Amino acid sequence: MSKSETYIIYMDLSAMPKAFSSHHSWYLSTLASISDSSNHGSLVYAYTNTIHGFSASLSPSELQVIKNSQGYLSSTRDMEVKIDTTHTSQFLGLNSNSGAWPKSDYGRDVIIGLVDTGVWPESKSYNDNGMTDVPSRWKGECESGTQFNSSLCNKKLIGARYFNKGLIASNPNITIEMNSARDTEGHGTHTSTTAE
Repeated sequence: MSKSETYIIYMDLSAMPKAFSSHHSWYLSTLASISDSSNHGSLVYAYTNTIHGFSASLSPSELQVIKNSQGYLSSTRDMEVKIDTTHTSQFLGLNSNSGAWPKSDYGRDVIIGLVDTGVWPESKSYNDNGMTDVPSRWKGECESGTQFNSSLCNKKLIGARYFNKGLIASNPNITIEMNSARDTEGHGTHTSTTAE
């Protein structure tokens, strides 16, 4: 039997059959119908905001069946990425005297989201003294995990989550030392506090 890998499957939500009450039930049904083993075809994540689709641990034959299913758009193998830092203000062409930066009141009440190595919430850079209340449009959460609980978020660090189910699905025997949004490398803390 071929080894399974984790894939992100992009789906056309408009192709969802009316028999399903939600996209999540559609994805689960699709996976149940193609699974060639109880160890394969397991849903890892369902995506609804920026993209529509799901990630799942699939064998090559299961992936092929998914590619021929109703609503399939494309797929990408889930993989680890390297940490990369840029000089953000220069990269974005920001000027403190004119343009988008002063026009946006220097980012006041802007919600910034990052995918990185995590955060170290005790950093002085996350001090929320003088910060306005969390914008009412905020829909995120502060997820608890190893050495990280939701009380560590505040009016500046308004949310923190960790997404490692794909890594675990691809490496079931992996030991994750810090299974939370806590940063153990410093990169995520650096980039998120630089973005402030």
